[in-house]
Amino acid sequence: MKKKLLIVTSLILIGISGWIFYNKTENTKGVQPGFKAGSNTISYGLLDDDGKVMNNGSTLEPKNNKLEYTFSLSNFIEVEREYAVIVLRNFEQTPFTVEGKPYSVYTFNAKPNKSNEFNLSVATNDRTREIDYLIFKKPNYLIDNLDISKMSALQEVLPMRFKVKSNGEKPKAAAGFIPDDTIKKGPNDTIFVSKQKEELSILPTARSGEHVFISVGNVGEKEENYHIIALNHWQQIPLENNQLVGNVAVKPGERKVFEYKLPQVQHDSNFQVIALPKPYEVSESDYESTVVSGSFRTVIKP
Repeated sequence: MKKKLLIVTSLILIGISGWIFYNKTENTKGVQPGFKAGSNTISYGLLDDDGKVMNNGSTLEPKNNKLEYTFSLSNFIEVEREYAVIVLRNFEQTPFTVEGKPYSVYTFNAKPNKSNEFNLSVATNDRTREIDYLIFKKPNYLIDNLDISKMSALQEVLPMRFKVKSNGEKPKAAAGFIPDDTIKKGPNDTIFVSKQKEELSILPTARSGEHVFISVGNVGEKEENYHIIALNHWQQIPLENNQLVGNVAVKPGERKVFEYKLPQVQHDSNFQVIALPKPYEVSESDYESTVVSGSFRTVIKP
């Protein structure tokens, strides 16, 4: 039997994700042989007490209502880079501890060609069915002009999604979002923030309280079901009707559009909307159930 670890190959501008297979007996520590200093890659994963990598999409079993693992990220690129980590419990951002200290967002600098490991603990309850660890590259970097290459590189969200073993009640269902419009022609994308609902034009900047349009699209051949969340400065904020999580089902070729009022901010901050497919159906045998999609970041200005 072989282990899987999600590897992100960092090209000059745009990261490309892929699955790399490990031998189960190897103590990989999150680093695949061949992905080493100078390989221009990022590898990341959760390690158990024996240093084995947890399969992305597998089932985690809490102990004393906690999930305690070692978070590992190897920054095998030639520059120092800052990363941020958040944790979603049933798609809502939840506090966690790193080396015993509490955080809602944990940021750290990874030096070139170095590995970073820290003990990360998340509390669970009887209704916990899914835990998602989301990693963001250069969280404090603000792009307030239309630089597509940089925006594309930072659009990518690095995910680790897991089922959680529980015998308790099922979690409360997310509210179904009612679109302002459904568009069946023209360009499409999984998740997009734009100024006009008819067009998918990248929105590098916007003002506090400005009205924008969030598009949730389906470029595949089967109906897709997404949970949608919004982040401002990497803190989860409400979407429609003050709901933190919204469910959107989209037929092939459709794009559902929602008008949204941006939050008020005191200083320039990154805003991003995240779409997580197949909520509560994550599986290590179904790659698409373990990914997420992020909109291009928009810098909100006061």
